[in-house]
Amino acid sequence: MNRALHSFAADAQPHVSTPPERESLPLEEALELLLQRTPTVAESEEVPLFDADGRICFAHMRAELPQPPYNRVQVDGYALRSSDIASATAERPAMLLVTQHLYAGDAPGQPLEPGQAARVTTGAVLPPGADCVVWQEDTLADGQTVVISRSLAAMRNCRMCGQDMERGSTLAESGDVLHSGTLSLLAGQGHTYVRVFRRPRVSLLATGSELVLPGAPLPQGGVYNISSTLLGVRLRKMGTRILRMMTRGDNRQALQELLAEMLAESDLVITTGGASVGPKDLVPGIASEIVAEQGGSMLFQSLRLKPGSMTLAAALPQTLLLGLSGNPVAAAATFGLLAVPVLKKMGGATRFAPLRQKAVARNDFGSCRKDERRIVLARLEGRDVYFARDAQRMGQPALCDDCNCFVDIPAGSAPLRKGMEVDVILA
Repeated sequence: MNRALHSFAADAQPHVSTPPERESLPLEEALELLLQRTPTVAESEEVPLFDADGRICFAHMRAELPQPPYNRVQVDGYALRSSDIASATAERPAMLLVTQHLYAGDAPGQPLEPGQAARVTTGAVLPPGADCVVWQEDTLADGQTVVISRSLAAMRNCRMCGQDMERGSTLAESGDVLHSGTLSLLAGQGHTYVRVFRRPRVSLLATGSELVLPGAPLPQGGVYNISSTLLGVRLRKMGTRILRMMTRGDNRQALQELLAEMLAESDLVITTGGASVGPKDLVPGIASEIVAEQGGSMLFQSLRLKPGSMTLAAALPQTLLLGLSGNPVAAAATFGLLAVPVLKKMGGATRFAPLRQKAVARNDFGSCRKDERRIVLARLEGRDVYFARDAQRMGQPALCDDCNCFVDIPAGSAPLRKGMEVDVILA
């Protein structure tokens, strides 16, 4: 546990009032609007199984082969007819003639007659006529005969053809996330490639004349652009294709031209900064103009949520625009709550809604204003959750590394104390 998660400080970010023309929506309503306008990409591609981990299956996949594909020996020992040893005891053991040796990879052996046995190893084909395999340790053998002193039920220590999976069984549905288990099933069917949905194409635009690219000299009044790295890493981890990741100052014409280019080639454009109500917050106005020109619609322009109240979204005929706060932690929060479900649905996933659960707070958190719903970065460990409040106050993105969820605190909540039950949104 990182001790930073237990740090405790009040959120000192100044409150920004929302103008009447920018009606605020609850998070759930905003996400529903976004998902209603989120198309699933129509294109697909074939990729090698080794490159398909985390990709979304495009088509329904059925088994063409039963598993196991033959009656399979499960242990090293002797294959035989269970009826031949049904009355075997230590006092009156059964003696069988060993007629063949079968190893994994060998062709099926000769049928066993009554009174016969076959020496077999794990993975071998169960010879015709045999219906069980006696452990080698439970036998006495001299190479030509085998002595068995107890009975064994039929079907013991062997798996019959199709016992694990019948021909036609479902391997993966369209929309399933592929991981090693399913991919190994596909390999077991002889596949080397699988058809998956094309990766969503995303462009990332950081706005603000104060932003400086990392590596360049930092002038007085400037700050390095960290939001692009923060979100870009998450986009890569999700498997999206980043077309552009750019930074622009507060120049209306330059921003409008670049944003229009990005929208023309991307499935989703994410901006950071410039989404509030100041004279240099240009993104809302530019977005409204582009929407009017292209026949789209502004879905919302602010949220009843902190951090991240200054968040906007627009739907255009071929793409979506999501405008996030310039505060890195606020951007990370709304990215997890809005962009992640959108990208999952866009990429073909059938399960994309954020998961919620109850947890027990393991440190304290202050009260919330009556009109201010809080989403607090936290770390979930089992049913225990630890607040990381300094992330909101200071905009310290490093704390995001320690966090894997958000605690959802309703407006007007009294101070939360250690041991209280809270609502958690998994990020």
